[in-house]
Amino acid sequence: MTSVALPIADSAAPSSRPAACRLGDCAAGASATVVSLACGESEACRLRALGLVEGSTVNVVDQRHCMLLDVRGARLALSHAITNGITVVPARG
Repeated sequence: MTSVALPIADSAAPSSRPAACRLGDCAAGASATVVSLACGESEACRLRALGLVEGSTVNVVDQRHCMLLDVRGARLALSHAITNGITVVPARG
């Protein structure tokens, strides 16, 4: 009887997709794709009207007193409380 070696999945292997995180955790200069908005319905509606929708790409311009974002060519300044409720997937690179 011959033995056959089966490949073992390595749980430490890097994932093909970056892990999702809060937008508030992204550093200045980072680019990310919006996955979800976890805030009040009126806030989510307003953010979507401003172009911050699921699937859109955001660039973090600055994050001193608030987070300054570039969204579809427009600049948005959001509080850290709001950006901590936005889930994103950081761009590779």
